[in-house]
Amino acid sequence: MRILQIRQAEVAFADGRLDEACGLLADAELRSHRRGQTLVGRVVAALVERAAAHLEADRCSEALADLDKAEGLGGNQPTIARLREQVQRAVHQRQSSQRRRADVVSAARRHMQNGRLSLADQVLAEMNGDSRAEPLRREAAGRRAAGEAAVARARAATERGDWAAAIDAVGAAETNEGPTDRVSALRADVIGATARRIGEDVRRGRLDLAETLLAKLRPIVAGSTQVAELSRVIAECRRAWGYVQRGDVQRACEVLQLVQTMLPEATWLAEAVAHAGRAAEAHGALRSGPLAMLSHTGDEPTGRTTLPMSAADPARQGIEAPASARPAGPTPLRMLLHVDGAGSFVVMRSARVTVGPVSSPARPDVGLMADANVPVVTIERADGDYFLRAAAPVVVNDRPTAGKLLADGDRVALSPRCRFRFRLPNAASTTAVLELSGGRLAGGDARRVILLDREMILGAAASAHVRAAGLASQAVLFLRDGQLRCRTDLAVTADRRPMPGDAPVVPVGTPIHVGSVGLVLKGA
Repeated sequence: MRILQIRQAEVAFADGRLDEACGLLADAELRSHRRGQTLVGRVVAALVERAAAHLEADRCSEALADLDKAEGLGGNQPTIARLREQVQRAVHQRQSSQRRRADVVSAARRHMQNGRLSLADQVLAEMNGDSRAEPLRREAAGRRAAGEAAVARARAATERGDWAAAIDAVGAAETNEGPTDRVSALRADVIGATARRIGEDVRRGRLDLAETLLAKLRPIVAGSTQVAELSRVIAECRRAWGYVQRGDVQRACEVLQLVQTMLPEATWLAEAVAHAGRAAEAHGALRSGPLAMLSHTGDEPTGRTTLPMSAADPARQGIEAPASARPAGPTPLRMLLHVDGAGSFVVMRSARVTVGPVSSPARPDVGLMADANVPVVTIERADGDYFLRAAAPVVVNDRPTAGKLLADGDRVALSPRCRFRFRLPNAASTTAVLELSGGRLAGGDARRVILLDREMILGAAASAHVRAAGLASQAVLFLRDGQLRCRTDLAVTADRRPMPGDAPVVPVGTPIHVGSVGLVLKGA
């Protein structure tokens, strides 16, 4: 029987079936036979020879398998040990090469994500013949083509005077092609031309057009003195209009005179200053006339003039009613809300808010303690949607972008250490919350910013904008006639006295209690 098995192994070896021969020779009794020992030596030699062929063809795993079989039959012979060392060295070299190629692919992908296509091409040139590089090359070619198309759109839009389209095209070119010399030059041309158009709109009195175009331009502007000057002019004009709305024409006249020194060629400013001056003089004449004899009654006005205006005008024109017609002053556009047990919140009423380092020349609405070179982003609310725009690409959900329609849960990173999450906690409300997860707000310990639309909800549920575990029932703070009011089933008190009305005004600077939870609203 043993001779028959040895004969079968010899036939298998003769036919080149080494693996079958190895299986037959696994029997120790066969290997102890004289003919079996001779066959073992021949099979081991054949396995070593085949392993060497596998190594030559870069089939290291097959070579190691043959060497294991040879060692199992013939022991750890010097020939087997030397060949095994060569195979292991080849495996190590292959792994090192694969790691280097993986590093090259990763570097190329990072360059592309940052818009540095030329550097990505240089890195990919080291990977000729590697199949992993081909998708990246195609992506780079596609982004370069998209960048060229965006540059062409920007130039065409500039020629026809469509500045909004030109700005959008420059942003697309920077996203796809990166800050190349061509894109940087185009960006400077578009900024300069758009700034000149904004200046023309301001000089002819179309502040609405100028403000809209300036808001469009800000995301691609970084350190432009001309744009900063125009921003200040429009901001001062808006401040003057606020004084006019409140009837403080003397302050409005002072601000308009300041704007006139900044923009002396605007003829409408001279007329506005003259009108405000005459209104202030008329107000002074009234205060020094016979009516002033009634000042001893204690009903002396506060020093502001209420301009004649029909009751229907504010609602029809979309402006706030004069302060004298309200039971309390208007709620500021920027506030700090402190709620016991919930912490502090920065509340912004504006539909457009800028977020960036407090040391930035652009002076963001929400200043963060971050490096000055961190980009400033704009978050703008339109028809219930929020749009993010940035002067330079920022990372949203781990992908660089200069503009995005924000969704609940989006993660925004201005830098590795300056991050926030965009939240829409309540599906029935368009008020959003920015939760800081890296960096902190300047001048306070608040970690969240509320972008107030019409209302914000205080409560213990996850759908509340302000999570206050101590509230037995939710409270809704909502805007009416420019004032923040509170609607709740709980008792609303100030100084332990009930506040009048079904929806009392939340006073600025005065602590109140909603149920057992205290809160205070301050201007910031």
